[in-house]
Amino acid sequence: MRRLWKRVLPVLLTCCVSPAAVASTAMPEQITIIVPYAPGGAVDALTRILAKHMSANDGLNLVVENKSGAAGAIAAQQAARSKPNGRTLLMGTSNTHGVNSVIMPDLNYDPVKDFTPIADVAENIVILAANKDFPANTLTEAVQLIRNSPGKYSFGSPGMGSVHALAMEQFAQKLNLDVTHIAYKGAGPAMTDTVAGNIPLVMAGVVPAKPFLADKRIKILGIANPQDDMFGGVKEVAQTQYFSDIQKGTSIQSWIGLFAPANLDPALADRMHLAFNKVIASDAFARELIPLGMVPNISSRNTFADKVNANVQRWKNSISSTTSAKQ
Repeated sequence: MRRLWKRVLPVLLTCCVSPAAVASTAMPEQITIIVPYAPGGAVDALTRILAKHMSANDGLNLVVENKSGAAGAIAAQQAARSKPNGRTLLMGTSNTHGVNSVIMPDLNYDPVKDFTPIADVAENIVILAANKDFPANTLTEAVQLIRNSPGKYSFGSPGMGSVHALAMEQFAQKLNLDVTHIAYKGAGPAMTDTVAGNIPLVMAGVVPAKPFLADKRIKILGIANPQDDMFGGVKEVAQTQYFSDIQKGTSIQSWIGLFAPANLDPALADRMHLAFNKVIASDAFARELIPLGMVPNISSRNTFADKVNANVQRWKNSISSTTSAKQ
């Protein structure tokens, strides 16, 4: 856990300076965390693990409410319109707080103005996986195969405009690869079709892939995220090539974090941040998270807010030319 400790130490130092400021602000006894996707995916799994540890540590009752649809926009809108009392949080993502604001002209929430950042929770590893019979075993081989047969191959994703789809489309665009995107309603159906051989490739997280990796019905070819030493703890991807190994500038971040509605009492926001970060920084949380293809993110609230702002700007600058940006 030495690498995790390096991430935790700066936050612990900032947390130690203001306990009195948050001591008098009580945490709500029950908190509903809205998950913007269906049960069974990475965000859902992460939220339930976090809720379990928060209950064990602080005796809080955390209720997980799944509300999928519109690439997370429906859930984000519901959370944004909730009362800013700490009783409703959103488990947001780089989609709900970045991509959506660019690809959805009629979006009914502002990812920056309508939310109070609480905690940066985790980075979700985004993988390119293939059916077991796909005639390539590495990312390099897959690129060459697709290049030699323009238009022959397709890949599935959890949905139009998802980070997963955009990662592959930008990768293909920079390498001038002709590969067809097939959008599904969630990673589960896309993974199922890949296993069945209906599509050869899929962009997803490790969570929906894990059962099929165990019995070798699919194989991982590449990782779309920036390189991270902690990914080495995820045995399924330990020896996998990164997109950036093939083409620089093609990596994407797929983070997951907690948000409250705007105008939450700053003292309560700080209190909640400290409580959640205590769990996020724990070895017990990391031990459950890392095997699922996610690594803990630990930062201050200000750093997380800056990350959200940068994410929105990043997609504004790069998303316009990709197919998945067109709704």
